[in-house]
Amino acid sequence: MRGKIALALTGASLLVLAGPVVMTYGASLQQLQQEEAQAQAQLAAEQSQYQQTQAAIDQAQQQISSLNQKLAQDQAMVGSANQQIASTQARMQQTQALLSSTEAQLNATQNELIATEANYQKTEALIQQTQASLIQESKLLNGQLQLIEERGSIGYLDVLLGAHSFTDFVSRLSLLGQIAGQAASEVNVIKQEEAQEAKEKASLKAEATLLSETRASLAAHQALLQQEQNMLAQEESQAISLHNQAMSAAQNAANTLAQQKQVEATLKNQQAQIQQNMAQLGSKINQIASQIQSLLGQFSQGTLSRRALYNAMLPLVTPIAEQDNLPPALVIAVITEESGGNAHAVSSAGAIGLMQLEPGTAEVLGISPSELYNPQQNLIAGCLYLRDMLNMFGGNLSLALSAYNAGPGAVQAYGDRVVPATQGYVDNVEALYAMYSQW
Repeated sequence: MRGKIALALTGASLLVLAGPVVMTYGASLQQLQQEEAQAQAQLAAEQSQYQQTQAAIDQAQQQISSLNQKLAQDQAMVGSANQQIASTQARMQQTQALLSSTEAQLNATQNELIATEANYQKTEALIQQTQASLIQESKLLNGQLQLIEERGSIGYLDVLLGAHSFTDFVSRLSLLGQIAGQAASEVNVIKQEEAQEAKEKASLKAEATLLSETRASLAAHQALLQQEQNMLAQEESQAISLHNQAMSAAQNAANTLAQQKQVEATLKNQQAQIQQNMAQLGSKINQIASQIQSLLGQFSQGTLSRRALYNAMLPLVTPIAEQDNLPPALVIAVITEESGGNAHAVSSAGAIGLMQLEPGTAEVLGISPSELYNPQQNLIAGCLYLRDMLNMFGGNLSLALSAYNAGPGAVQAYGDRVVPATQGYVDNVEALYAMYSQW
């Protein structure tokens, strides 16, 4: 069973009717159907463009989402690089402070070492002077005593024996003791000074050794700090390079993101324009549908002349009739005789529509009785039924028309002859068919 043909006026067109169509009915219907086909083609193009635009918008939005993620990552890298730079610079400042402090300590230690070495040299010179004084003093004392005791004209004993009295003796003895004690005291003082200077020399030497060790330690610490400072400077340089790269990447991502957003905005504007076009097409389709319904309404009332009816029905009948291998002129002749082109005609027997089909017959043909008022569905069922009658009676047109009007059982009951009650019907249809075939 052939599928139903719906008079569905869907589609799109950017064309706007210039005004009412004033033509013959057949030409008007044909033109409207052409406009419908054009509108459908344009709608398909608009829908395709809409889908392509939507796909482009989806792609742009995906790219925008990806770029937003990339931008966030780049900005995070910039933030991380900034933190690394700040941390490195803080460590560099701390290291520089330690380096400056160490350098100051090193300078102070160096100055202290120089002063200590100077004091050491000075003390050593004093010791040498003291030793020289001690030697000289000892020599003088020993020489004096030797001169007094051995070489002098008067010895200690002569001095004592030369006393005039005991008191003088005691005085002389005391004087000699004082002289000897003073000399010994001077020697002891010199020796004490020598010992003190030697002790001070040893202390200065120990201090100088400690200062030398401190200076070496500070110098080593300074070298380590300088090495750390160099490493931090290199780390800072790397962090700055990373920061610059991240900033460049973030700027590129931001620029690309702005471009993609502009593309998205442009596509959405295009999509809005397409939607507007489709709305205009909907209005256009409604106009075409209204005009077609108005035109079909004219012959549904059976008020058209046969020429006008033929011209009006030909574009509608031709594609359906050809599917059943029926001449369009024959189908239009049946329509003319059956309903006069009135799509809403109902006979006393309950036959409906252009080709006057009974509901039971329509159901057998796969058409719902409620659809018999639809010109296309009525034509589908009527053409199919007429083709069945022609096939049943071996292509005999008269018998097929008689069977179409009275039923195949009636023709068979008359011995496969035209039923007398249908003879006028058969003659009229054949005459109309002959006339329409000339047009």
